[in-house]
Amino acid sequence: MSDWVDAETLARTAMDLFDSGQLADAEVSLRQAIEIDSDQAEWHHQLGLILTESGRVAEAIDSFDLAVDAEPSSAEYLDAAVAARVRFGDLTGAAERLQHMLRIEPSDDATWARLIDVQAAAGKHDEAETSFYLAETQLETRSRLCMVAIARSLAECRDWDRAKWCLKEAIRMAPARSEARQCLAELLVATDQLDAALPLYEQLVRESPVDAQVAIAWADLLSRVGRESESADVLRRVLDADPANPDVHYRLGVAWASQGQYQQAAVAFQLVRRLDRAHLQCDRDLAACLLQLGQVGDAKRLLVLTVQRLRDAEASDLAGDSTDSLLKVGQLLLSAELFAEAVFVLELAANRADLADASLLRPLARARYLSGDQPGGRRVSRRILRLDPTCIASISNLALGSLQANRLAEAAGWIKRGLALQPNDEPLRRIRTRLRLRRVANLLRSLMGAK
Repeated sequence: MSDWVDAETLARTAMDLFDSGQLADAEVSLRQAIEIDSDQAEWHHQLGLILTESGRVAEAIDSFDLAVDAEPSSAEYLDAAVAARVRFGDLTGAAERLQHMLRIEPSDDATWARLIDVQAAAGKHDEAETSFYLAETQLETRSRLCMVAIARSLAECRDWDRAKWCLKEAIRMAPARSEARQCLAELLVATDQLDAALPLYEQLVRESPVDAQVAIAWADLLSRVGRESESADVLRRVLDADPANPDVHYRLGVAWASQGQYQQAAVAFQLVRRLDRAHLQCDRDLAACLLQLGQVGDAKRLLVLTVQRLRDAEASDLAGDSTDSLLKVGQLLLSAELFAEAVFVLELAANRADLADASLLRPLARARYLSGDQPGGRRVSRRILRLDPTCIASISNLALGSLQANRLAEAAGWIKRGLALQPNDEPLRRIRTRLRLRRVANLLRSLMGAK
């Protein structure tokens, strides 16, 4: 009896420590309680919460599972186990726990919707659709939440018409709820139906003026249709409610940079760096502004940091860096004359596109030539010509490389090929002149040697 009382005291102390932010001490106290009495589901659940708050999600999953094992019918413990698995990226495990929840309460449409979302996030869209139809048979009425969830899955599969129908049906079922309208607005933007999306976003922002995510999406849309001043007004209204929102400051910086107001943009990007050091694009865009302002040294330092982040990143971290974003970084590195770094980043971009995009390979070829890697530059140029046989820049580079290596017949072949495509191309004509001078020089040397 004394041991059990001690365990209860330790558990209460742990939660007091947790509430005061003393996570390490809370964990020690709760583990001591569990060591005395390991059958308390609530304590395992609380330990999972502490571990989650500490960023140790994998360990938290084990604790939540122990809580579920002790009380298999607890919706709270199952929900925590699902949330931890989603956060950890174990979507298959999350789906299994959601199916466990549905065996306990098959009429819970929110759980069905979560299962559809998790299966879609795992790329299992067929399973998501099956779950949607199973939900239809289990629930007494059609579920708005399930309609929205399956619409997201259908949109991911680019089945736009069916996704749109599901969202419109969800709106009809519950006109006062905004989630379906937001998804429909996003779908309309994804399918370039911008005029149709504008009134939806305007209504969403009017109903929830402090929702930064929706307001930012509307501001982005206004910017896309050329209504830049209105876009900036929307962003400024968000800042009135949330002055430390890094996403809003970032978008204001992008807007100012697009208008050539590089000094204001740089100030906005510098503020973003202070608010969110992990922001993926901020260093790149700040470096671009600094280059425009002539602050080359500061721009180079930022770009080197960006490249270091890419070098240190795991494959999962790189998922946030799109091919377009990597290409922009590579072009900035070329502008800053950081050629070796440009090669690294542009190769990442090219590999992201499976080396099958000539528009990505051209800057990579240029970076290799400028970094002094002539053989590498020639290899990339030949690859470009397999994709685009009319690329004059690649033909010129190959002709020049052959000339520099004193392979005159090869250089002549490239020049002939290029001038057949564009007879008046000045770079090729200059290379042809250099080739002729080289041949004359070689002839004179041979004649002098013969004497």
